[in-house]
Amino acid sequence: MKKVTALVILMQFILTCSIFAQINVLRIDNNAAPQTKEGIFYALPRTVVKIDVNIDRIENYKGPYADFALRFLGLKNVVPANTVDFSISGITITTYAEPDPDQYYFVEMGEKISKGERATILSLSDAGVIIGTIPERMEDLNKIPAATPQEEMQANADKDVFGELFKYSADVSVFEKVDTIIRKINIDTLTVERQYYKRTMVEKSPEQKAKEAADFISKIKENRFNLISGAQEVNYNKETLEYMDTQLKTMEKEYLKLFTGISLSKRLTFSYKYIPLPNQINTEIPIFKFLKSKGVIDLDEPGGKIVTIRIQRVGNTNTVANYLNKAVKEIKTQGFSYRIPELANVTVKVDESTQKEKQCLVSQLGVVANLPASKWKVQFHQETGGIMGVEIQ
Repeated sequence: MKKVTALVILMQFILTCSIFAQINVLRIDNNAAPQTKEGIFYALPRTVVKIDVNIDRIENYKGPYADFALRFLGLKNVVPANTVDFSISGITITTYAEPDPDQYYFVEMGEKISKGERATILSLSDAGVIIGTIPERMEDLNKIPAATPQEEMQANADKDVFGELFKYSADVSVFEKVDTIIRKINIDTLTVERQYYKRTMVEKSPEQKAKEAADFISKIKENRFNLISGAQEVNYNKETLEYMDTQLKTMEKEYLKLFTGISLSKRLTFSYKYIPLPNQINTEIPIFKFLKSKGVIDLDEPGGKIVTIRIQRVGNTNTVANYLNKAVKEIKTQGFSYRIPELANVTVKVDESTQKEKQCLVSQLGVVANLPASKWKVQFHQETGGIMGVEIQ
């Protein structure tokens, strides 16, 4: 009986060793000496900071009668000249993951791993970033977005607004001028006067046009007052009354634009990406320049304010890093590598009064640790490379 029990224990031990077949994970670098080509490559992700900058382009157009606005209408706040101004209306900070070129690994699989285990040992994204070794998590594949270009400009489509600018300035700009010409004809001792009328078309002066526009604005206001006060003694229904009043207000605004001018705003969006590096911590890194008269300009152009980005580590992984540095490093084989991301403060600064801050996880500023070289079922956070769940077989 004791021999049978010992035999059962021995068989269980052999089966357990087979299940817990070891694998060896090697970090790939230029100095690595590969011993075999048979295995699987995977990468840990790194964090990319994406900065979206919204720029408002404001186009100011002077009204054709702006010089007479104060004289005829008493308006002081008018557009004095045609200008184009730019302003930063918003900054958005987001992050996404991409494969870290400094964190590629090669998985050597032992001969004791069965074919079924080999088929489901790793789940990778299309970029080669490790997701896990749990087959049930295959639906999480390919969720890591592709890297965006370092700078891309997306401007709103320009509309043909010039056809709508000062549309009432195209009113009749000429008038008929009638001159009376008197001719005297002497016939012997008789003098005869004859009158002739000379009709010519003369272009109106800007002052005449402005005076007519101002008079028309006054007439529109008078008509609105008569309409609302019921001076016409017509029983309009509500919809008709509202429609006529709306049309009169619209016409009044269009005529006022001839004096006040027009300001048009267009939204421009610029996108930049920055990869945080350990040697650039607490350092203001220039991204681009901003000039009020030109908008976003290159860093090598003269003038403008330099917009910078700064990354500050919070220090939540310092204790882990110190522990790993003190640990014994004489283990010949190791399991899957994973990341413990660092919490960091990201600051995009335009000047002392304008800046945007956000706190986020940055993978490459944290630490890289390893699991033991046993057969694990493990699930990773694909954005950071950290462990989401572990199952020991």
